[in-house]
Order: sequence, then structure tokens, then C-alpha cells
Amino acid sequence: MLGQEAIPELDNQLKQTIKFSVYILAVACLFLGFDPRDGVLWGLIIGIIVGIYNSITLVKRIKYLPKLNPESAQKFMKVRFVFRMGLIMAVLFFLGRRLPFVSLLGVGAGILIPYYVSFSISVVETFKLYQDSRALRKLKS
Repeated sequence: MLGQEAIPELDNQLKQTIKFSVYILAVACLFLGFDPRDGVLWGLIIGIIVGIYNSITLVKRIKYLPKLNPESAQKFMKVRFVFRMGLIMAVLFFLGRRLPFVSLLGVGAGILIPYYVSFSISVVETFKLYQDSRALRKLKS
């Protein structure tokens, strides 16, 4: 078991992901003010909200993993993955049936935005760590 060592980095990643996702959400809401009937923007907004919720619940589940043995942790994550995908399918089904003016492609893009933001933050942080390690190596030699 790894314990709680990696949790602060995970919390920082989540905070940054939520912050940048909310910025994108705010911009989408501003554009929605110009054209309130735009189904793609409505879909994007709904998708970003669902994506943020999925990101938060994923981090909570990852934090819970050290308390489980490896076999139960694997089952736990598989079951929770099914719940997350079920939520996405339920949102898409509900919007397709009840709110046909909302673009399902916009919802799909919105759901992926927090994940793209998180990936981008990880790439930038990794590049910074690489640059720091190169600078440290130059100082030592």
C-alpha cells in the first residue's frame, strides 16, 4: 500500500482542473448570452458540468483505494467506472429524449473538456519538472 503520499498532488491537479474547466464554462455561458438558442453551447455547458462531476468523483475514488486490498480495489474501480459511464449515458439519453434542441455532440465535447484540461496540466507540469532536472544536472556538472 502506498498510503497517502500522492494525495496532495492529486488534490492540486483536481483544483487546477476545476479552475480551468470553470473558466471555459464561464466563457461558454458568456457566448450563450449572445445566442440563447444555440444547442451546441447548451450541450457544451451541460457536458462540462457532468465532466467536472465525474472528475471530482474519480478523485474521491482514487483517494479511497489505499484502504482496500488490491483485488477489492480493482473490483471497486471497475464498478465505479460503470457508474461513471452510466451517468454519461443517462445524461445523453435524457437530453436526447427530453431536450432535443441540445446538441449531443456538444455534450460529448463538454464531458471531455475537464479530462483534456487535466491532461494539459499534467504535460505542462512534467515539462517543468524536466526543465528543472536539466538545470540541476547542469549545475552539478
